[in-house]
Amino acid sequence: MLLAAARRLVRLPLMLGLLLGGLLTVTLLFPLTRERFRHAAVRRWSRMLLWCCGMRLRELPAPQARRLSELPRGRMVLANHVSWVDIFAIDALCPASFVAKAEIAHWPMVGTLVARAGTLFIERGKRRAVHRLILHISRRLQAGGRVAVFPEGTVGDGRCLLPFHANLVQAAVDARTDVVPVGLRYLDRRGARSQVVDYDGDVTFVKSLWRILGARGLCCEVHPLAPISAGAGLSRHEVAQQARAAIAARLELRLEDAVPDRIRAIREG
Repeated sequence: MLLAAARRLVRLPLMLGLLLGGLLTVTLLFPLTRERFRHAAVRRWSRMLLWCCGMRLRELPAPQARRLSELPRGRMVLANHVSWVDIFAIDALCPASFVAKAEIAHWPMVGTLVARAGTLFIERGKRRAVHRLILHISRRLQAGGRVAVFPEGTVGDGRCLLPFHANLVQAAVDARTDVVPVGLRYLDRRGARSQVVDYDGDVTFVKSLWRILGARGLCCEVHPLAPISAGAGLSRHEVAQQARAAIAARLELRLEDAVPDRIRAIREG
């Protein structure tokens, strides 16, 4: 307990300073700078955030997969969702426009930060909004942008993979581009799955951050997998199923096809 308190005493001021610096950067500098500068700033800031959390980052590409830093432009990333940290773990390697629930835009400081950094927000339960977002993503991909999606639709518990929503994958099909599955998992200092970063159930963002800041020896593993060609005659459902199977096999996760009532309510809300 004392060691955890000491870690928080050191890390919390660093985190607050980093958030403030990030807000100033995206507010004052991003509107005046080129994309290359913005991507470099996002990558560097995300690495610093993981460092403030005391978390190591390991990238372990699968056979026939590129490192995310080498990912060509105009690609869609599909990743499993464990924690709010997922966004920054991917951004630390390959800055992308993330698709996130609209509620995140209202989070203190972090909401403003991710919104100004190019996050695309989705209003769940509104079909027209989803169709507009698909069109927007497709255009962004065709223009050479990278977009990252968490197709489970919500955070899981890190022990299984929920069914993948295929709606937003349609944007990659329309743009006739590759989809890159990415597996994420978090380990403790002994190399076992860490529950500290879990963000499911009734865990709030503040509680999750507090737990992470007090933890020791956390490691985030990022597993880029072989790309799937969404322009090779596959449907969005087939692309999503292949990505889900690849991530499950790589991380040795079971496939959970019965969506719990709690998560179904979140998806439909």
